[in-house]
Amino acid sequence: MKKLSVGQRKSLAEFFTNGAVAWFSAGIIAPVFAGKTLSNFVGSIIWGTISTIWFLLIASLLMKGIKS
Repeated sequence: MKKLSVGQRKSLAEFFTNGAVAWFSAGIIAPVFAGKTLSNFVGSIIWGTISTIWFLLIASLLMKGIKS
């Protein structure tokens, strides 16, 4: 597999960072305002948190070793 250039890695990192923001919004903030049962609320919070962390982890791994 071909190595990604610095610009490509930065673009992918930005994509995953935006994905983390989307998961945070949809999985953590939105359930607070939506009328759901307690189990759905807790499930949304858990999945939103896990997905946000994974997306941020991928973004940080892509940016590892790149100087800004």
